[in-house]
Amino acid sequence: MRRISIALITLALMVSFAPFQTVRKTHALVKAEDDFQLVKVAEGVYAAIAKPGGLASGNAGFVAGDHGVLIVDTFFTPIAVEELISEIGKLTPQPIRYAVNTHYHLDHTGGNQVLAARGVPIIAHDNVAKWQTTKNRRFLPAPEELQKRRAEVARQLAETPADQPDKRAQFERQLRSIDARLTIKLTNPNVTFSSGTVHLYLGKRDFILFTLPGHTGGDVLVYVPDANVVFMGDMGWSKTLPNLVDATVNDWITSLDKILADYPTAKFIPGHGEVATAVEMRDFRDYLVDLRARVKQGIADGLTIDQAKQQLILPEKYKSFAFQNFAQPNVEDMYKELKGTKQMN
Repeated sequence: MRRISIALITLALMVSFAPFQTVRKTHALVKAEDDFQLVKVAEGVYAAIAKPGGLASGNAGFVAGDHGVLIVDTFFTPIAVEELISEIGKLTPQPIRYAVNTHYHLDHTGGNQVLAARGVPIIAHDNVAKWQTTKNRRFLPAPEELQKRRAEVARQLAETPADQPDKRAQFERQLRSIDARLTIKLTNPNVTFSSGTVHLYLGKRDFILFTLPGHTGGDVLVYVPDANVVFMGDMGWSKTLPNLVDATVNDWITSLDKILADYPTAKFIPGHGEVATAVEMRDFRDYLVDLRARVKQGIADGLTIDQAKQQLILPEKYKSFAFQNFAQPNVEDMYKELKGTKQMN
């Protein structure tokens, strides 16, 4: 693994790359539109917004420059990133020059193996190289467990009559998901940095990579100056409740304040949810502020952690957000952070 330790660096385009490949024949029935929606954000800048129940899980995206393409995040599964590569090939003949992992979570790095096999440098924070193949194991069941699940779902599908197409389709989606997980090989980035700013150039197009604390302790954001677009990774969630399992909310709020001050007119591609403006990013920042205030008051009122989870109800303005199942875990994580008892897994 190569590590970047200086604050500013230009990476030379010295690697030869394999041409685009189509999705493997074994997945001929797999369609990109089942897994993500491509959204043109600016000229040559696209968000790949994950669809519920698909194989992408988290958002990704790409930027086409004069001399190549940069991919930001690699989805949850190799199949999904292969679909993305195929879609890129329809829009530009330029080869993929770089990829970025915005953080280590599996829904943003699960397709790394596909780009590594093509010799594409994968750039990330130092901590992603420590955590991608270790901490991600909690999100990926062992192959033996997945095979057991597959056998059970296959049995249920076989026993479901043809006149119940909706039920059969549900089992077929489950099988597709399990098969996709079985192909994942946890793969580290191979170019990392810990602080400062990294510049990449693809012809006239400049990319600025930088890191801020908050979501995992190893997050990288990508700014495209000529398009005024920020790829947030999971530092930004649009109308979606966040995963706080690795988060430090106090730092996160400060980081979001900085982002909103530095890029007030930018378009933001979040890790989850639709493409956003500063309005949606401020709404997300305000959710974290509200969560902290509610939990802090609950602790002052003497609530136990279980009481806080039950009594600190999500405010009405956030009940339309996606991932409502995160509401109680968010309270628990915030409670532990404020009490100094949170254990980073």
